[in-house]
Amino acid sequence: VGSTSYFIWCTFFSLVFCVFPSILTVAEMGADGMLAVHSAEAFPPLSASVPDELYACSRFKRHTTCRRTAVACRRGARGGGRQLQQQRDYGWEHPEGEKAEKVSIETGLKVMADDMDSPTTQESGCRALLEIAQHGPAHQQEVVSMGGIDALVKAMHAHPMQHGVQIAAAGALERLCSGNADHVVRLLQVDGVAVLIKAMTAFVDRQSLQEVGCKMLRNIAACSGDCQVKVAALGGIQATLRAMAAHPSSATVQELGCRALREMAAYSASNQDDIVACGGIQRVLHAMEVHCKLSSIQVLGCGVLRNLTACNADFQDAVVSRGGVQVVLDAMANHADSADVQRAGCWALFCTCVHNAEAQKIVEAYGAVKATLEAMEQHREEARVQEAGCWVVKELAKLIVTKQSRTTFVTSTQAVLKAMDKHSAIAAVQTAAGGALRSLASHDSSGWVQTACLGRCGRFGRSTTKRILSVIKE
Repeated sequence: VGSTSYFIWCTFFSLVFCVFPSILTVAEMGADGMLAVHSAEAFPPLSASVPDELYACSRFKRHTTCRRTAVACRRGARGGGRQLQQQRDYGWEHPEGEKAEKVSIETGLKVMADDMDSPTTQESGCRALLEIAQHGPAHQQEVVSMGGIDALVKAMHAHPMQHGVQIAAAGALERLCSGNADHVVRLLQVDGVAVLIKAMTAFVDRQSLQEVGCKMLRNIAACSGDCQVKVAALGGIQATLRAMAAHPSSATVQELGCRALREMAAYSASNQDDIVACGGIQRVLHAMEVHCKLSSIQVLGCGVLRNLTACNADFQDAVVSRGGVQVVLDAMANHADSADVQRAGCWALFCTCVHNAEAQKIVEAYGAVKATLEAMEQHREEARVQEAGCWVVKELAKLIVTKQSRTTFVTSTQAVLKAMDKHSAIAAVQTAAGGALRSLASHDSSGWVQTACLGRCGRFGRSTTKRILSVIKE
């Protein structure tokens, strides 16, 4: 009876703890406070045939001890003690401390290498490495130094059609490479990015894998210009857009996709060409429309549009012709209280029409001036909003003076002056505001801008007054 009860309790705890570790968080908190959490579907429970060596890692001990015991109980009657014997042979049945943990990692990697043909062994090994990597940089470094990245990539390469292996390995690689350029370099050396993109292509319908893939592509592209080029050359742009197209209703996929596109488009004309050629503008605008209530997607979408259009008149026209200006203005209207959305929106408006007279007319006609002035008024304390708003005023100055009402002209000038006064110590604001004043003054034949500047000089501090006077002289 005692043996039967022991078996029942062990089996119960085995089932409980078998399910618990399958709910793993594989994405970190981003700059905008986004957290992507993958459900149990991403990590289905392993069968009882998994080698027990892979569970001897001290980091897994809390939820695998009962499982190993239950497996041993089930196999005891039929003489199945091979795995427990292997544990004793490897010397890590009860690992303790850092030395034991190193032995655990080494043993796990050896089991994966020796049993490469087994998808179950590879999946469980990848999960173990993911669990270890989640405990911080020191553990991540330990895994990488022992060949963890190589083992994970080999597992993905050996079992390309096993979703469990792909998602577990991709999750572990994401943790190991996040924020570590050296680890990213190693991943590229072993063709890890190519294997990841193949997995995203093979399982495009699996949301969890697309989330991890998009996040990895963004993090890798952000490491350096060379990494950015390599990711794009291996098909990272196409993989990202496929993920976004396959999961339009998933806010997480859209957000991570926009992050990746924004990073790959930055300062790279060839990447910008590829993104536009593959329908990136339409995909980003669609994401912003479908998820119009999510400020994070609005910020990121505006960021992609900014990076695509800043130096390319054709892409500016493409955004305008596809209704991009209205999408940006809707984002600003729906999130008037968000300084981040207002800043990103102003930058997108500016980049969409900079040095493009025809685009400027369309942007102004949509009501960009009004939206910009409202953003500057509501977020007067936010230097970045003031800077972006001043650049919009500068670019649309001719139309503000010649086409807008006198009230709007006066309000625009006062908004720029207030920005200069409020943020007198911030060079970026002073540069943008100075450019806006010069542009307004150059198109003002009545001389009102100069009069307004002189009339307000007495209210400003000495440094702001000197800057304003220097602008007037120019």
